[in-house]
Amino acid sequence: MMIRLLFISLTLATALTAQPVCATPLYVGEVAIERQPGSAGDRLAALDQVLARLTGRFEGSLVRELGLGPEDLDELVLSQQLAERSVVTPSGESEEELRLEVEFDEPTINELLRRNQLPRWGRERSAVLLWMAIEDEAGARFVESPHLEYLVLEHARRVGLDVIRPLSDALDLAEVTLADVRGGFLGSAEASAQRYGASVIAMLDLRRRGDDDDAVLWNARWRWRVEGQDAGLDRSGEDVEALIRAGLQRLSSQLAGRYGVLDTDGAPTRWLIGVDGIVDEVQYAEVLRHLDNLSVVENVRVVSAVEREVVFEVLARGERIERYLTMGGLLVPRQGRTGNRLDFRLAR
Repeated sequence: MMIRLLFISLTLATALTAQPVCATPLYVGEVAIERQPGSAGDRLAALDQVLARLTGRFEGSLVRELGLGPEDLDELVLSQQLAERSVVTPSGESEEELRLEVEFDEPTINELLRRNQLPRWGRERSAVLLWMAIEDEAGARFVESPHLEYLVLEHARRVGLDVIRPLSDALDLAEVTLADVRGGFLGSAEASAQRYGASVIAMLDLRRRGDDDDAVLWNARWRWRVEGQDAGLDRSGEDVEALIRAGLQRLSSQLAGRYGVLDTDGAPTRWLIGVDGIVDEVQYAEVLRHLDNLSVVENVRVVSAVEREVVFEVLARGERIERYLTMGGLLVPRQGRTGNRLDFRLAR
């Protein structure tokens, strides 16, 4: 098997192309515009969106903080185009909105972040399974509003989160009840998260306060679980969209703080990654693709393959490589770090 695997490693190294972990193009900003072709201010707004998505910093403007202006756009912008997007109104109607889509040059943006000592959160973006409940004059129920669904997916795109909404079929509802979501009982959704391929569980409980004679006030209770650690955000306000945006931004900031890497000028670190439980070419290809996809990894090669264990040599930047290797649940740690050697087993 060792000879066979080593042969496959040579062919797959050139035949396999990395599949992005995040569905959102990280270096593309998209802003609504009132007229063609879009101004320098519109392009700078798109740049702000990209910089916030990569760093997890949503308070204030990084464009302003870094002193960037229209004169910097020629170096940063790779391409731009106009696009019409469907926007769902509060009434549930669909309207077309003109937007400017700007793609920025990845190496130049990364160098900008490195030069200003800002962390960069790359492609490693775990899918988020989001359960939502709402209580208003019609009572308490799971969210089925097209407008709210649109707001969630739109703001998830802006902050770079891959949000999955459950189908709420019989299997889902047998495991997760309305009371679970309203109470923020994240453990009830563990099984459904596995089915949907999500590593992060989130719940949002929206409750309307006030009557016809008073201003409508909404209470939003966000709860999420990232690698066994629970956190959340409680916020109130009149604007539901602002409450959704605030929760998704906070979750994105937490993930960026966990997985962001500060690029340095130093040489990458050499790691030996042992993976046990690989029994065929398909599993081998899956592990290789997983390692090669990580944005902190610069190079991967096979060192040895004996029976069910394959040892990879990985050149990577950053000191928290374990967090990246275990993302997605493909690899499970077998034991602690021994020098620069890490051992895992294949989860499936």
